[in-house]
Amino acid sequence: MKKLILSFVIAVSTLTMSFASNGPVGPVVLSESLSVYKTAEVEFYLTSEAQKDFFTLANFNTETENLEFVTKEDIQYLQIFEQNGKLLYQLPVMSNKLKISKKVFKQGIYKVGFIVDGGKNIQFSNLKFN
Repeated sequence: MKKLILSFVIAVSTLTMSFASNGPVGPVVLSESLSVYKTAEVEFYLTSEAQKDFFTLANFNTETENLEFVTKEDIQYLQIFEQNGKLLYQLPVMSNKLKISKKVFKQGIYKVGFIVDGGKNIQFSNLKFN
């Protein structure tokens, strides 16, 4: 079942990458004042103070090794970018709850975009795996 889900994620991400935008502008900057979740393994940072109202939960579940997010608005799509701005994944979510497996990521810094409000608004955050 895991292989089927992984194959589906890869197929969908490959398809959506061909239709994706250029991605976030500027380098990924991690700010201690905007830290939401930080351990030796995973760090999650917001890109602005205004985003503190967007997330109701941002956590890393060490038992399942999943990033868990709950937002005030439904997330329509999730975008994951490498530090250089290259889009890795764009996946439909259609919920205000989201879990992302750590297995999707390698060591490094990523920019994560949460597309909301009919695609008119994107909330970016920074994610670092040590």
